[in-house]
Amino acid sequence: MWFFNINDYTKTKMNFINKYKNQLGIRFPTFQKLFEIAQERNLKNVIETGTARGKDKFYYLKPRINWKDGMSTLLLAEYTKEIGGTFWSCDIDNKNIFNAYNFVDEIDCEVNFAIADSINFLRDLSLTIDILYLDSHDGNIPGANEHQLKEAEISINKMNRQGLILLDDKGSKTELSVPYFHKNGWGIIFETDQQIILSQ
Repeated sequence: MWFFNINDYTKTKMNFINKYKNQLGIRFPTFQKLFEIAQERNLKNVIETGTARGKDKFYYLKPRINWKDGMSTLLLAEYTKEIGGTFWSCDIDNKNIFNAYNFVDEIDCEVNFAIADSINFLRDLSLTIDILYLDSHDGNIPGANEHQLKEAEISINKMNRQGLILLDDKGSKTELSVPYFHKNGWGIIFETDQQIILSQ
C-alpha cells in the first residue's frame, strides 16, 4: 500500500525558490526563510508595496527581469500560486505595474495589481494580511523612512497575528518602522544586511 503525505508534497512544492538561488544572490536566504515559515503557518494573503520594476531594453520589446531589483513580485506570485493564496501588489507607477504584469504572465500566476499610493492602498484594504512586504520608495529618496512608518501604522492592525512582515533596504528606510513594530510586539526573527523579517 502507498501512503501520501500532504506535508511532504507541500514542502516539495515550496522548492520553487531554489531555482532562483543564483539570480537572487544576497536576497536568497531571506526569501527562502520567509517562504519556509509562511508555508509552516499556512499564510495565504500576501500584500506588497513597491512592485518589481525590471528594466526596459527597447520601448518595443518586453522589459527584462532585473535581479538586482530583487524581483519580489515574481517570487511572491509563485508562492501564492503554489499555496493557493491571494496576492496584491501596489505601485504608484503604472510602468512598473506593466513590467511586473509581463513577468508574472510568463509563469501563469494570478496577481491583483493596484496603481495607487501605498498609503491610500493600505488604508482602503479590507483583507487580513498574512505576509506584508514593504518596499515602496527607494531608500535614497528623502522621506523614505517616514513613508514606511506611515505604511506600518496603517497596516499593523490588519495583520494576522501569525503573520510575517518583510522589510527591504534595511537601514535606508527602516529606521522608523522597525522601532514602531518592536513597540507593538513585532520582533526580528531573521535579518541580513539588506532585509528584515518580523513576527509576533
